[in-house]
Amino acid sequence: MLTPGIAAPFPLSWGFSTRLDPEASLPARRLNQVHRCGVVEASDAVVEGDGLWTTTPGRRIGVRVADCVPVLLAGLLENGTPWIAALHAGWRGATGHGDPSPGGGILRRGVARYRALGGDPAGLVWAFGPAILACHLEVGEEVIEAARLDPAWHEGLRSVGPAGKAHLDLHGLLRAQALDLGLAAQKEGTVALCTVCRPDLLYSYRRGETTSRQWGWIEIG
Repeated sequence: MLTPGIAAPFPLSWGFSTRLDPEASLPARRLNQVHRCGVVEASDAVVEGDGLWTTTPGRRIGVRVADCVPVLLAGLLENGTPWIAALHAGWRGATGHGDPSPGGGILRRGVARYRALGGDPAGLVWAFGPAILACHLEVGEEVIEAARLDPAWHEGLRSVGPAGKAHLDLHGLLRAQALDLGLAAQKEGTVALCTVCRPDLLYSYRRGETTSRQWGWIEIG
């Protein structure tokens, strides 16, 4: 298990699983993930969406990923209640591409939910987990154009790979969004490992592992 390198403002368990972690240590599956931007309150039911939040101590929530970015958030609401979220952010989720509802990408919607409940984004601790990083995330120009629509976009997030095609820094795009939303840079605890580069530790869909996944998970208490 890989643990974010930042302290939380309340008792918290969180981390990013690897291919070495036993199945019994992983969360119950509560989401049918669809590469969109739905962020819902966690319950015992399995629902469609790509993000969960809860204020319930002991309720472990998480998202399953193979190359997309698992995003974990934790903060206190204005009444002192602990709040946590786990989000699944591929390029579609990060940009909001293909999602008919307004609100931007999934990180923007997750932080908007926290703010609507009385939270101050500056108080959040946050972490991105292992994902396909810019070294291997070759994309079409239509993906770059979708990312350019985000207010936090800058051209440093696009690079050119060895094959002469565009690469996208998905961690970097989400980080730019986080800072744009008012999250504090010093409260980031990201684990920046590339899923394609680390077959010894991590699953990767692009590397041909189409069924296995790792988790980003979080639990109050």
